[in-house]
Amino acid sequence: MGAIDVMFLFIVSLSSFALVAVLSAGVIRYGPRFGLLDTPVARSAHVAPKPLGGGAALAAPYFLCVIWFVASAAISESALAYLGCLFIVVLGFSDDRWQLSSKVRLPVQFIVSLAAVRAIGVDSVDFGFFSLSEPLTLSLLAVLSLVWLCNLTNFMDGIDGIAASQLLVTSLSCVVLLAGLDAAAGESGEHDVVLTLSVVLAASAAGFLLWNWSPASLFMGDAGSGFIGFALGLLALESLVTQRMSVWSWVLLLGVFIADTAVTLLVRIIRGERWYEGHSQHAYQILSRRLNSHPRV
Repeated sequence: MGAIDVMFLFIVSLSSFALVAVLSAGVIRYGPRFGLLDTPVARSAHVAPKPLGGGAALAAPYFLCVIWFVASAAISESALAYLGCLFIVVLGFSDDRWQLSSKVRLPVQFIVSLAAVRAIGVDSVDFGFFSLSEPLTLSLLAVLSLVWLCNLTNFMDGIDGIAASQLLVTSLSCVVLLAGLDAAAGESGEHDVVLTLSVVLAASAAGFLLWNWSPASLFMGDAGSGFIGFALGLLALESLVTQRMSVWSWVLLLGVFIADTAVTLLVRIIRGERWYEGHSQHAYQILSRRLNSHPRV
């Protein structure tokens, strides 16, 4: 990348960090007046009510950046996918406010994910020991993955800072991996879009962690956790279509969240428990109780 690109990304990251930090402070002050308050239940990891709805602040720079890309024609055919990400935030925000049923959430997530996959498209995926190129199969896997990532991040957002930290580490890793490739410096296009959005997400996560690190003053809610899962899913799809990152890179970057949710779900099914109900049996939740600490987890 040239010097101009580095300066551009620096300005974008600094602006994203500052915007999320300021908006989060506003949500902390005014959110409870609009019913955005997380009241602890039996399985909660906190004991006092906390302001909710920080996900809207977390997502703000991302959508401002998307609007700029659309206006500059850097995003065209895939614009519908990013609009779908906005739907996911609105859905999560509605759930934070009115506690939507899974019978409402899941169909919307599937419809939005299907639209996103159609907008971005699918290409042959090389798993190393075999390649998958059947479009219908790839599309189905992509839709399921997006829905799973939305819910996976929601399941893992149970202690202070964990989901935002995952976003920070994953996005920064993407920046390092993508910047190491010989992308066309200074040209607008999907390569630059993925790299820039990775920078925005990393900086936004850092700004949010100012208020969400233990002891948290603000929770992101379903609006934030759904946004994180879907936004990272879109980055994964874009990078796979352009063959800039492998599917195993994403499995490794999301490995902790994938392993914890998959194993916990499997154990609950084997035990004959109602796996779809809320619980506090994830590995990170058990560890936080044993250590009596969120930061140490």
